[in-house]
Amino acid sequence: MRLRRKFAVVFILVTLTLSLSVSTAVDLYRRDAVEESRVAVNETATHTADQIDASIRERQDYLGLVASRPDAHQFDRSRQLLDALVLNSRFYAAQVVAANGTVIAFRGDITAQQRRAVLDSNRSAEPYVEAALHGHSFVGEGEAVDDTDRHVLVFSTPIFEDGEITGVLAGAVYLDTQTAFDALPPLETSRQTVRVVGNGMKLYEDDQEFTASIEASATVDATGWTVTVVRDRSRLDARLHRLELFQAGQLGVVLLVMAGFGYWQYVASLRQTERLLGGFDELGSGDYDRTVSLDGGTEWEQISDGFNDLAATLRAREVALRRRTQRLEVMYRVLRHNLRNQLTVLLTYADVIAETTNDDEIRRAAQSIGDAGQSLTHLSERARQIETALADEQTPSQMEVSEIVSDVVANLRETYPAVEIETSLAEDQWAHALPSLRMAIESLCENACQHNDAEAPHVEVTVSTVDGTSEAGTSTDELTRTGTVGHSVQRAKRDSTEAGAAVWTDGVVDSDTDRWVRVVIADNGPGLPEQDRTAITEGRETELEHASGLGLWLAHWLVDRSGGLLRFHDASPRGTVVELLLPRAASTTPTREPDGESGKER
Repeated sequence: MRLRRKFAVVFILVTLTLSLSVSTAVDLYRRDAVEESRVAVNETATHTADQIDASIRERQDYLGLVASRPDAHQFDRSRQLLDALVLNSRFYAAQVVAANGTVIAFRGDITAQQRRAVLDSNRSAEPYVEAALHGHSFVGEGEAVDDTDRHVLVFSTPIFEDGEITGVLAGAVYLDTQTAFDALPPLETSRQTVRVVGNGMKLYEDDQEFTASIEASATVDATGWTVTVVRDRSRLDARLHRLELFQAGQLGVVLLVMAGFGYWQYVASLRQTERLLGGFDELGSGDYDRTVSLDGGTEWEQISDGFNDLAATLRAREVALRRRTQRLEVMYRVLRHNLRNQLTVLLTYADVIAETTNDDEIRRAAQSIGDAGQSLTHLSERARQIETALADEQTPSQMEVSEIVSDVVANLRETYPAVEIETSLAEDQWAHALPSLRMAIESLCENACQHNDAEAPHVEVTVSTVDGTSEAGTSTDELTRTGTVGHSVQRAKRDSTEAGAAVWTDGVVDSDTDRWVRVVIADNGPGLPEQDRTAITEGRETELEHASGLGLWLAHWLVDRSGGLLRFHDASPRGTVVELLLPRAASTTPTREPDGESGKER
């Protein structure tokens, strides 16, 4: 099922990635194509504006050339000058204005009525006359002709005689494709139009319109006109649409091929995987005679051979382990039975020798034999306890840790009256642990009392709750108390952070557990021997590194089987801090009301 989900997720991701790539590529191509077309239209508009500007300046220069002729200032010959100007240029009308602004001559394609209305009139207030009398050539912005749809452009230039302005030569041209707009007809196509706007009027415009277009504008420097080129975009959009369809088709073919190939691989791999998983399930259930046969490639054949080799190895080890376990069980039962019987005889004769002899040296030897026998008896009893505590049928259950610690401490106070035992027990500290957890706590607390050689033996036991995300080393703040042990723990914490003196058996608390029940046992004794700590840390006994007793091993195994952690910390100036972290369980009894300011008792 998980393989199917992975295949579906991978296929979806590949589809999305390819689709996004194709879409991005098409979008980039679209942008580039549109930008290229926009640049081309902009260049066309600029070039067209420059051509119109050149045509206007050509008319202006020609008018200046005529005004510079020697006979231009001979006003009695102005009629002949204007007739020649109109005849040899695109100017349809021209006039000569005296320095005082009076029109002297007016010739061209005009009516007699227009001529009579203009001759001898004063035009000094007109812009074209005023500019020329100040020594400047003039080009108008374009004017509409009354009662027509035509427009004219007025030019003027000063007439000089001996360096002084004696008059004005002015001319007018119709704005059409024969004069200023001679560059526009080649640009007018079915896919492109040109529009010229000046002085608030449309001087040139094509009636053609496009549903989608690209526009660009440029300015004619001589007149300030705006030239706009409009290009049809429908063909470009159609080409881009065909490209999108082609890319979509290619993507569909690629995805179809990938889906077919992937499904073929999926079916083959799934069949092989199901066989392999079935084999592992049977291995897990103890059927080591199971073999699998995988095909479909060299890799699958290698996996098949590896699985069969693993099954054969497990089968051989299972047989060897069963034989070894059987031998150990027989030897353990025989050894424990014979050891207990022989120790009983040994202790009996040791007592008889000690009671009947009058020799002090023999009596001391008998007492030594009795002490050794008692130690062996205690060791045998401890081994039996470990066997019972770690029985396979035991499973973790909910236990109230504070109550267990309280009972253990009460018994230890009677057994070790010289040791001051201080407790700080939070209420309702329910943990998930083996039923034999009491033996682990009892063993650690007894070890702290039994081996404490301080002048004022002191043991502090704390039960609290810590967050699963906090580190074990930082949670020792809860141990800070006024007194020897609290001071030692605080110093130990500081020393561990500054000099790295602390030794822990594990790392941080498992982040999958939200909260932990924390039991801390701190003493001011001689400290845990390095060889004992190394043995527990390494998880094995050697000839040179061995635990002095089975108590630490019992605690270590019980806490580990309960899903918890066991850590050791050096106290300062002397002593040991032992920390148990147990998975916290929900409370199964009503919370008791606190009787006093704190849960601390002496």
